[in-house]
Amino acid sequence: MNRGYDQETIERVARMYRSNGDASKALGITLRSFSRLCTKYGIETPYAKRCRQLHSCRN
Repeated sequence: MNRGYDQETIERVARMYRSNGDASKALGITLRSFSRLCTKYGIETPYAKRCRQLHSCRN
């Protein structure tokens, strides 16, 4: 089983799924591992993206 996920894979999954939980399940890793990989590669998580969009709509 491949445990090393490259940046392109993490970016694609973060774009495809609406929540961090769904994205981490798709990769077969824990939620915390997905969050750490996003932080490592500088990728906006689905949760952060949703929060940003909500705040921009409210202003």
